[in-house]
Amino acid sequence: MPLLDALGLDLERRPDAPLHRQLYDRLVDGIAAGAIKPGEKLPSTRDLAQFLGVSRNTIMLAFEHLTAEGFLEGQSGSGTYVAREPPSKAATPAPARINPALRAAGTLDRSFACGSGFADVPATLRHMRRPVPFRSNFPAVDAFPVQVWAKLAADIYRKMSPELAGELMGEGDPQGYAPLRAAIVEHVTLGRGLVCRPENVVVFAGAQHAVDLACRILLTEGETAWCEDPGYDGAYASVTAAGARPVAVPVDADGLDVAAGVARAPDARLAYVSPSKQFPLGMSLSLERRRALLDWASRADAWILEDDYDAEFRYAGRPLPALHALDREGRVIYLGTFSKTLFPGLRLGFAIVPDALVEAFVAARSVTGRYSPMLEQALVARFMSEGHFASHVRRMRKLYAQRQTHLLDALARRLSDWMTPEPTDTGMEIVARLRPGLSARRVAAAAIQEGLELMPLSALAREAEVDDLLTIGFSAFSAEQMDEGVETLRTVLVRLDQTPRAN
Repeated sequence: MPLLDALGLDLERRPDAPLHRQLYDRLVDGIAAGAIKPGEKLPSTRDLAQFLGVSRNTIMLAFEHLTAEGFLEGQSGSGTYVAREPPSKAATPAPARINPALRAAGTLDRSFACGSGFADVPATLRHMRRPVPFRSNFPAVDAFPVQVWAKLAADIYRKMSPELAGELMGEGDPQGYAPLRAAIVEHVTLGRGLVCRPENVVVFAGAQHAVDLACRILLTEGETAWCEDPGYDGAYASVTAAGARPVAVPVDADGLDVAAGVARAPDARLAYVSPSKQFPLGMSLSLERRRALLDWASRADAWILEDDYDAEFRYAGRPLPALHALDREGRVIYLGTFSKTLFPGLRLGFAIVPDALVEAFVAARSVTGRYSPMLEQALVARFMSEGHFASHVRRMRKLYAQRQTHLLDALARRLSDWMTPEPTDTGMEIVARLRPGLSARRVAAAAIQEGLELMPLSALAREAEVDDLLTIGFSAFSAEQMDEGVETLRTVLVRLDQTPRAN
C-alpha cells in the first residue's frame, strides 16, 4: 500500500467529522495535489478498510460520494479508479466542509433563509440518504426488476407514435398522467379499501411534496396543526414553512392520542398522522382512535393528512384498511408514495384529494414544478397496469420478512447485552430499546463514524422521552451486509462501554 502510506491516512474519531468524510477529504486533497494520479487504481474497499482499521461501510460511503462527484469511476469487474479528468477541488463542495455550528444546530442559519420558515428545516431532511446499514425506510433497490423496467421503457420508445410523443414529450397535465391516475385508483381501491375516482388523484414529486403543498393550501399564518410526537420531521418542517405552528401530540400503544390533541389544540386546522404504521414507533392507530380523530375533524372543521408510506409491506395478513376508507365527510387527504414501493430516485407520489379540494391542489401543483416527468409517469402506469407492481410488492413482502428475521437473529446472537429489538409485521425497519444507561443519540453518533446509519428516535421527538430507542433498517441489506454491520455495531457498543460519558 505505498500510495496510502504516502498519503498518511490517519483517520481520527471526532464528533465534528465522521470517518467517511475525513477519508473523502484526504482523497480529494491527494487527487488535487497530484499524489494520486488520474487513472490510478485504488485498493478494494475491503483491503482499504483493513489497512485503515475501519468498517468497510465507511470506505464504501466515501467512495460513493467521490464517484457521484466525478473524482472516481468504477469499472465493472476491475475495480475503482481515479477519474481520467477529475473535477477541480475548488469547484467541488466537499461534504465535510459544512459549518460545524450549523451541523450541531441541525437547522439552517436564518441569515441564509431570508427570514422564511425554511430556516427550521431539520438536517435529517437535507442530507443525501445512502443505503448504508442500517438506514431506515430504504427499499431493496438490489431486488428491483431492472430488466422488466428497461423492457417497458424500450417498448414505450419503440412504439412512440407522433400522437404519443406529443403526449409524453410535450406539456404534461399538472394533475398527473391520466393512465397513471387510473392505475393508482385501482391499486388503492383493491389494496387499501378507498372509494375514489381518477379525478381525485393528484401526482406529486413524492409524498413530502404533497405534505408541503397541503400545508400551504390548508393552513394560514398563525394557525395550528397536530403532528405526531415522535413523528415525521418533514411534517413539522412543512407546517412551519407554511407559517403555521406544529403542535406535538403524543402517541401510545393505540397511536395518536386524540384526546391529548384536543386538549392541546382543539381548534387546529390540520392533523398529520401515519395510522397504518406510525412513524417511527410502528404501532397502528386503533379503530376507536380513528373514529375519534374523524369526529374531531368534523367538529373542528379540520383536515387530516393520512400518510400511508409503507402499508403495502405488511407480512401478516392483508394490509389494514386506510383511515380514508372510514371518512364519510371528505376530510381525509390520503398520501401514497412510489419512493418506498419502487425506488427513491423515481420521486413520484400521489394524493387522493376530496372533491372540494381538487381544484386548489391542481392549481397549486401547476406552480410548484408544473408536473412530474411524463415518461416516468407512463412507465409506472405500464408497470402497474401489466401486473408488475403487484408482483413486485408481493416479492418484497417475502424478502423483507426474511431480512427482518435474519437481522433479529443476528441482533439476538451478538448484541443482546446492549439492546432488545421489537419485531414488526409491517415495513422496512425495527425499533430497538437500549439497555438502561445507553443513549440512542450517543450510539448513533458513534455508529456514523463507522459508516453505519441508525436513527435515534429522540431526533424525531419534541417532548416524548425516547432516548433509549433507535430504528434499525433491514430492507435494503443482504444477510452479509447485515452481519458485517452488526459486528461493526458491536465494536461501537463495546467501545462506548469503555468510554466515560461527559458530565
